[in-house]
Amino acid sequence: MLSLDPKQGLVAAVTLIFAGFGTKTLADSFWSGHTDVEAINAALDKINGQIQTKNKALADAKTALTDKQNELTTAQQNLTTAQQDLTNSKAQVTALQQQYNTLKNQYDTDTSSLHQQIQQKITEGDEKVAAKQTEFDAKQAEFTAKQKELDTANQTIASLNTKITDLTQQLNTANKAASSKSAELTQSERDALQAKQDVSQTRAKAERIANANE
Repeated sequence: MLSLDPKQGLVAAVTLIFAGFGTKTLADSFWSGHTDVEAINAALDKINGQIQTKNKALADAKTALTDKQNELTTAQQNLTTAQQDLTNSKAQVTALQQQYNTLKNQYDTDTSSLHQQIQQKITEGDEKVAAKQTEFDAKQAEFTAKQKELDTANQTIASLNTKITDLTQQLNTANKAASSKSAELTQSERDALQAKQDVSQTRAKAERIANANE
């Protein structure tokens, strides 16, 4: 809507009013129409008030529009900032998600490798324990066999000791009997026995000499 200056509005209103007096002269109309002049002044005051009211309303509207435009500009700037912040936040979220995925993959890989190493160590430990158990069982069996051999040898020794004791007793008995028999021999029998031994020794000596000179 077009804004009018108060002075310009009054001039335009006066021009329109005086143009309506037709063919009468300006002076005659003024002095003869005092009542009309008062009405015109009242109309002019009313028009001026309306114009001022409209101008004030227009100025207020312009101020309000300027404020709203400023608010809109601020809101647009805030929106732009918020959009930029949102874009930055999304980029940060994406970067953090990538870091998380990388760390998660590394964790899964390390955990799997560690579990494999642990399982391998457990398997190796079980194998070593089984090998040691087998070795121990073999040593135990060998020890048991040696113990049996030792027990058998001890039994044999004990049996031989018993036999030796018996034979010793028998030998002692035989010696006693021989001593008793020797005491009973006559001198001639002892001489004959000695001669027999001498002959046997001489024969043996002769055979050795003969054999040596062949």
